[in-house]
Amino acid sequence: MLLSFSVSGFRSFAEEATLDLTRRSFKTNVPREGQTWADCVEPIAAIYGPNASGKTTLIQAMDSLARALSSPEQSTTLLYQPCAAIEEPERRTSYDVDFVAEEVRYRYRVEVRQWGVSFEGLYAYPRGTARTLFERTQESEGAEMSFTKGPSLKGPSSEVLKLTTSRVLFLALAFRYEHSMLAPVASALASGAGVRQVSFREAADVELLLPLFEEMVKAPEKQRDLVTAVLKAGDLGIEKIDVRRAMDIGKASPDLKSTDGLWRSFVSTAPFVAAAVANYAQALSAPREKVFFTHCGKDGQSFELPLSAESSGTLTWLTIVWHALTTLRSGGVLLVDELDASLHPGLVRYIVELFASERTNLKSAQLIFTTHDVTLLGNAPARLLAPQNVWFVEKDDAGLSELFSLADFDNRVGNNSERRYMAGQFGAVPDVDDALLYDFLTQPLGG
Repeated sequence: MLLSFSVSGFRSFAEEATLDLTRRSFKTNVPREGQTWADCVEPIAAIYGPNASGKTTLIQAMDSLARALSSPEQSTTLLYQPCAAIEEPERRTSYDVDFVAEEVRYRYRVEVRQWGVSFEGLYAYPRGTARTLFERTQESEGAEMSFTKGPSLKGPSSEVLKLTTSRVLFLALAFRYEHSMLAPVASALASGAGVRQVSFREAADVELLLPLFEEMVKAPEKQRDLVTAVLKAGDLGIEKIDVRRAMDIGKASPDLKSTDGLWRSFVSTAPFVAAAVANYAQALSAPREKVFFTHCGKDGQSFELPLSAESSGTLTWLTIVWHALTTLRSGGVLLVDELDASLHPGLVRYIVELFASERTNLKSAQLIFTTHDVTLLGNAPARLLAPQNVWFVEKDDAGLSELFSLADFDNRVGNNSERRYMAGQFGAVPDVDDALLYDFLTQPLGG
């Protein structure tokens, strides 16, 4: 469960940007007596703003930290994405995350420079007061790393430390090697464990979708029933999804054989090319997974369409709703970039309602998404997003992004946030300068 996420020095975010998911009534380090963490944390954060304002950048910052924790060898590459407006040697990317793992609050801080990790620290709040679990610092690339282990940290930390270099996160290695105390903590933030990320770009990539549909079809029986429910909820006219293997020889293999002499003369001077050609030919003749959708036809008849023939709206719905339901079932955080891309506003609202409702969100899962769907801000048929659920991103004249909340404004009962946003009362809307376009359109043809 995510309490807050802060990042600075990441692409267009030069200054620290903080996405705070705690309720405004939460004023202590841990819940008060009789409360749970679910009572103190918002399940939804919707991020609005003009195109190229930094909405996706914020999602990518969160995803970069999550992936760095699950891929230690890529730690620095994923985390160090500096803001170009900051000059060397001051460039650094910093992350500061408050989260809950196994009902305990933790704070994780990381600072990364081009050469590696300059600071990493993890702190726990088991009874409301912070305890240091570990801290590591390094002044420069050639300097010695300093590591401090807190007295409450148990487990094989010395063994993990031996593997830690300036370019690798200590917590990521602890997660990989199943450190008895730190691995469960890291899993709350790691990609594929506590955090999932999905975007419209993924929904348009057939190669990325194949494992998703494999998961759907090969899931346990109860979960396969869920696939049917997903298809019906989306009103797609699809009865079922099949994933099966088929021999796909293709037309390229005979072509390779017909030009055999040509290839031989070329690959004789480049053995590595010969290996590549052999692998390509083998891939063409290998069994490949095929996905087929059974559609309802006229007079009760049905017909099949391959994955490549399905609309972007169908693929987007299936991709996002499957990730949403999986996250709701297991708990954790779902990051969605462009939730409304190719989706009807009714389906977008349905997904958000799944996380907003205590009836369907039993594991306190969280949905953080970017969108342009302003209907979610309206009051009809009922207000879905409270001011603390709505965030805005905009860029200044220097191209630097700023993050702020609708809760920072006057929000009286009955106010229509949709109309106010479209009227520009909160900012974070496009500033259209069409003077040059007008000049172009009024020029004589051929002039």
